[in-house]
Amino acid sequence: MFNSILLVICIIPLALYVLKMRKYKFKTKEMVVIAMFSAMSYILSLIPFVRYPQGGGINMFSMLPLLLVSVLYSREAGLTAGLITGTISLLMGGYIMHPAQVILDYTIPDMALGLSDMFGKDDKKRIIFGSLVAILLNTTSHFLSGVFFFGQFAPEGMSPVLYSFLYNFSGHGVEGVLCVGIMALIPLANLRKVASLQ
Repeated sequence: MFNSILLVICIIPLALYVLKMRKYKFKTKEMVVIAMFSAMSYILSLIPFVRYPQGGGINMFSMLPLLLVSVLYSREAGLTAGLITGTISLLMGGYIMHPAQVILDYTIPDMALGLSDMFGKDDKKRIIFGSLVAILLNTTSHFLSGVFFFGQFAPEGMSPVLYSFLYNFSGHGVEGVLCVGIMALIPLANLRKVASLQ
């Protein structure tokens, strides 16, 4: 019963995305960049800095392309790139326990990275803050999946909540902060001008 309720809750953001996308029209260049950055994100996720025993860990800045898409184009583009990346990850060997777990691990986290422009994209400080919040949402989704579906992997005597927190925030969280550090160094305004050229 609980898993069914959780599944309904997880479907809500996807339904909102579908409703939002019904009126959105992608430009050709935008579609090409979404495809390229989605593929880049997936490929980078295959290159680990630190790999944990049950999967996950710190990868080679795989979040960075998804954070950049919404800053370069639009939130819709960022959300779509995240959805594509998560779907690729799932199809290329995702671990499936329950439909809600699939959404919490492969859909919502990557789509959340497409919200990096939530506080605007004309000021670098706002972009950095928006990216940090997007990473928090990404990591929280993985954390919830860990609590509800992977608690059995917690060491004896450790609560699933603490285990999932340590596991996900030391992996996804650290990688996300590293990606934001790189974003702080990138001349985003110049990159956005190049991206907008026809």
